[in-house]
Amino acid sequence: MKKKSVKGNKEKNEKQLRIIFRFLLIPVVLVFIGTILITWNRSATDLYNAFVINFIGITFVYAAALVLCSFFLYLSFVITIYNPQKIKKSSVIKFAIGGIFTLLIAIFLLVFSGNETKKSIQDMRDYANGEWQVKELVVRDVYRGPRRSKNVLIETDEGEMILHGKSFRIYKGQPYRFTYLDATNTIIKVENIIE
Repeated sequence: MKKKSVKGNKEKNEKQLRIIFRFLLIPVVLVFIGTILITWNRSATDLYNAFVINFIGITFVYAAALVLCSFFLYLSFVITIYNPQKIKKSSVIKFAIGGIFTLLIAIFLLVFSGNETKKSIQDMRDYANGEWQVKELVVRDVYRGPRRSKNVLIETDEGEMILHGKSFRIYKGQPYRFTYLDATNTIIKVENIIE
């Protein structure tokens, strides 16, 4: 009788280990694919293709974060409900609280990634249809990032905007004419305003 129960427990443990390894392997693969796409996006010459590649790459990264949260939710669920190692109730309660915290993080990530996805899709539609905003704005601050980065964050009266892959000298306190997409404040074109 004991041999069967030991064999059953061993099979159950191996099954749980396979599930755990799959849960850990999937986010690694998703982050790897997303990173490759985002890095490859730096060499994109067409802005629409850059939007699409960036959208796909970021979607892979969001999916990896959600799968990682589901991994921790799975562990919390198994330990809280099944308690295969027969640990103390006080430790089970800690795992239950950790599971609730992880569930809240997963819900936040789901809502955040959904909103960012909607914005990216709206930007792609607006760019394809030529529906962009043109405004004359004063630059409040400029952040160029590390030397290899081609992205520039620009703080204006309308909020923070991003300029992708264009080499354009922008100075604080100077007015410029910005052509940008409204959903994510992505700048398409910058022009000097001659006073």
